[in-house]
Amino acid sequence: MSLLRLQHIGIVVKNLKDACERFEVLYGLKSCDFRDDQGKGMQYDARILLGNECWLHLVQNWDERARVNKFLRQRGEGLEHIAIETDDIEGDVMHLREIGVPIFEDRIFPANDGYEAFVFPDQLPGLTVELIQGHETSWVYPEEALGKPISETLKIVGLQHLGLAVKDVQYSCERFEHLFGLEARDIQTADPTRAGSGSLSEAHIPFNNECWLHLVHDQDESPTGEFLRQRGEGLDHLSLQTNDLDADVERLVQLGLPFYGGGINESEEGRSATVYPDQLAGITVELVQPYGAD
Repeated sequence: MSLLRLQHIGIVVKNLKDACERFEVLYGLKSCDFRDDQGKGMQYDARILLGNECWLHLVQNWDERARVNKFLRQRGEGLEHIAIETDDIEGDVMHLREIGVPIFEDRIFPANDGYEAFVFPDQLPGLTVELIQGHETSWVYPEEALGKPISETLKIVGLQHLGLAVKDVQYSCERFEHLFGLEARDIQTADPTRAGSGSLSEAHIPFNNECWLHLVHDQDESPTGEFLRQRGEGLDHLSLQTNDLDADVERLVQLGLPFYGGGINESEEGRSATVYPDQLAGITVELVQPYGAD
């Protein structure tokens, strides 16, 4: 495979204007590049830059035949797909065909944002993966935004990882490697019969732009465990790295946001605070500050 980086993360929303305003009010993440001419005239969309040469793609779609609209009706608002950029989409699609993986409509779409091909959730744990190769009308990460702060109010510096809730971490890792050649690291498999910390299994799948996919299975009363029980497998959270977690949490508390566990949590890797998904388009947002990051 000729994969370059995680390009964007697709979010399905009921109301684009409301979702964009909420991202800006809560996290200082401003939307840009609004469009009203996509999806055969039945879609509004915009994007929010996340650093890492990666962005959120927010979509409001009212075409009942569209993939994203079906997701909204079946699962509600939330994180729906990841798009991985490639410089050889024809070769990558040929590879998938050779190993027996079906591509949506068995073709590459010449879309406004690039040449696109889709692998659906029946082949992966609860998410759609889009392969995309750019052309002359494609969105790109603006040069003037590279290395610049992404939030107007918080100390967020970029996307650290994207959480994927799965039923079987080992199997999910094997699927990503088989389909896309993406090798998992730091695999930790727990005994499912044990309670407490013994119920957590996880792995990291790194991308080339300093972020990763975090595969998690958790049976405990955690945000991921609750997501799995209520919605099944799928993309469940965004993890945004900050240089000042205390200041960011203080500001969000002033805005009235509740945090899972009451506030800041400590781990071996660093400190984090998690905002419930009912505050933002069905998305759990985790703010993280690794030790030594300031």
